[in-house]
Amino acid sequence: MSALKTSARLWQYSRQGDGLRDACLAFLCSGLGVIGRHRVGLRRLFFKAIGWFAQADQVCLRLNLPERIIAVRMRRGNEADYLVAGELVVGGYPLPAGEYTAPTAIVDGGANIGVFTLQAAARFPDVPVSCYEPEKANLEQLRLNLATNGVEAEIVPKAMWSKTEELFFHPGLSYTGLVNKEPSPFPIACELPRVPAGCWLKLDIEGAEYEVLPALLKGGAKPAIVSMEIHDFNQRGQGLLDLLRQFGYSIHGSFKPDAPCVTICACRQE
Repeated sequence: MSALKTSARLWQYSRQGDGLRDACLAFLCSGLGVIGRHRVGLRRLFFKAIGWFAQADQVCLRLNLPERIIAVRMRRGNEADYLVAGELVVGGYPLPAGEYTAPTAIVDGGANIGVFTLQAAARFPDVPVSCYEPEKANLEQLRLNLATNGVEAEIVPKAMWSKTEELFFHPGLSYTGLVNKEPSPFPIACELPRVPAGCWLKLDIEGAEYEVLPALLKGGAKPAIVSMEIHDFNQRGQGLLDLLRQFGYSIHGSFKPDAPCVTICACRQE
């Protein structure tokens, strides 16, 4: 029964696909994200089925968001692309419930292939956008998605960190790659991001949030909204929530304190 309920819920989300073809593709992408890793055969089936929708080396998912239709282009055979598209299908990064101040800018930390940027730009089409993404292959796909949807953005080909520093990228670690001080064949330029007052700041930076967020807030940055994926939440994530509250933010979203990774939204209270 649980599997049937999950399938029904995912199909409801997937109906935002622009027609039957995209609804089916949306269901597959979102389903891939909820199937347990132990269900190897079913995951393989979903993964293969997504590839059936490809044209050449690209799979294009069109979603009818409340604000506009967007087209998410994914690299054929790239599971990470399929998963981030599936996250958008089930809601992406929600804004706070109730009233909030519209952001002055959008800063996408860990932009990957641009899914959050497309979502945020659809909601707020007239504000400037900055995308931080260090991985070269992701940058190519990010530019393709921006061009496909007519979204203009400043692209910063760097990783976010607490200061300007050269670190190392580890593409095989974490979800889409990890940046830290451990040497690897991939040195990467890092910097503390430029965060305009009143912006919508999104952080999905594979653990670097513990470096970046404290440096920003203690340095005087005042984003209006912070949407963030917190890694190792069950070990040290509560400290980031306490820091946000200390600087006048209310925390939105439901999550379990023992979860290894959670997504939260924080809204600054004037």
